[in-house]
Amino acid sequence: MLNERWLDIDGDKLYCLSSSISKKQDTLVLLHGLGESHLCFADAIDWLPNHNIVMFDMCGYGYSPASSISHSTETQAKRILAALKFINIEKCFLLGHSWGGDVSTLVCKNDDKRVIQGFINAEGGLHEENVILSRIISEQYSSLNEKEFNHWVKGSGFATCFPLSWGHGAGIKYLASVRRCDPVVLGETASEIYSQHATQDSRGVVSWGQFYEALPIPKVYFWGTQSLEGCERAMEFIETLDNVRFEGANHWVQNEPAKFYAEVEKFMSSVI
Repeated sequence: MLNERWLDIDGDKLYCLSSSISKKQDTLVLLHGLGESHLCFADAIDWLPNHNIVMFDMCGYGYSPASSISHSTETQAKRILAALKFINIEKCFLLGHSWGGDVSTLVCKNDDKRVIQGFINAEGGLHEENVILSRIISEQYSSLNEKEFNHWVKGSGFATCFPLSWGHGAGIKYLASVRRCDPVVLGETASEIYSQHATQDSRGVVSWGQFYEALPIPKVYFWGTQSLEGCERAMEFIETLDNVRFEGANHWVQNEPAKFYAEVEKFMSSVI
């Protein structure tokens, strides 16, 4: 049975969808990317039936209303940690896709209670070559007024620029989620992600990537070869990490759930 609720976290409402929680099973917490929602991980329920599954919509995305406090990535991460405490999750694995991988990196960095047993970063923006989508959204956000940007996000501008041209199932889920997000929050988040360019080191690794690299917990980076085609420096860095390569996969590496969740399960089983 699935459980749906809105958690009251310091005055903000955070949407949470979870399976029934059994203490006999490992718990996997899933965090979506920029513009996305829990929909990007809907298949986890089918492919990981022997695990507790917890999905959130971060504030301003999916079913979670915009925050009255902050939408910074750091604040979103601290809000997730508070939510885990609120629902009595004492130990769990964490999986974040795209910007959700960045949020998850900061969750792990701030996890002084050692709740996170292991972390899967699926296509998070570790390198300056990883943030093309954010750059385009950020440029639109800075060049248009609020009404124009809202129209670009909710109208045909965003749809024809991205998901409708991609022509795959993950793009359809992505468009459905973007239609529901708060455009201003989307623009602010994209701008923050793109600002990571200014933090890169000599390898092109941005600060969130440097944080990820330094995390002492078991971790692995999932990436698609189609997604990073032409991004030679990013691939060179990723190959220095514990990583899983999905041949021919796009940015939504979870788009082939049989392969993706088999690797998720393999990683969790490897963590003692």
